Amino acid sequence: MSETITIVAADDHSMFLEGLQSLLNRSAELQLLGTGLSGDQLIQLIEQYSPDIALVDLSMPGASMDDIFKYVSAHRPATQLIALTMHLEANMARSLLALGLSGYVLKESAFDELTLAIKRVAEGDQFLSPAIVEALNELNSEDGQAITLTDREREVLVNASQGGSNKMIARQLDISERTVRFHISNSCIKLNANGRANAVAVALKQGYID
Repeated sequence: MSETITIVAADDHSMFLEGLQSLLNRSAELQLLGTGLSGDQLIQLIEQYSPDIALVDLSMPGASMDDIFKYVSAHRPATQLIALTMHLEANMARSLLALGLSGYVLKESAFDELTLAIKRVAEGDQFLSPAIVEALNELNSEDGQAITLTDREREVLVNASQGGSNKMIARQLDISERTVRFHISNSCIKLNANGRANAVAVALKQGYID
């Protein structure tokens, strides 16, 4: 990743995109390269610019999130996806994070949280709006499932606790960076954590890793 974090975004509300552009322009570290109004246009932007971050409205027309994930995985694996949505839907968040989504930001809090979310994700972390972390916590409680981290999730968190970057962890465990992010996302879901650092802290505090 370069010093400037490059971004593309798609949302079917042009006024929201204008506000987004105004927000991102406030930071010299962030560069919005292009915007679109549909999933198809977002894929075109990702293909054209190979950005660090793609901001995705979950309710826009065109290519679905599955289509976008498949394209990014096959052609632009370095591009990280952050969802922007009006919907506080824990089940949707859990499903998308399990697919490898790097961030889930509610639109109502986007102008307070988005810049931080972009910077964290660009550094290899995950970011979840606190409201969605709370909703995931409630969902996990309703499911009544005990927290169980897989051996690989523990390995990833142990390496993260020792300061390893996603690239270093991938090399150490002989897996891809996207797989590292997948395990971190799953750990965040299980531990009700809002990012990699928080997941490590919770895992250490609750004794899931040493």
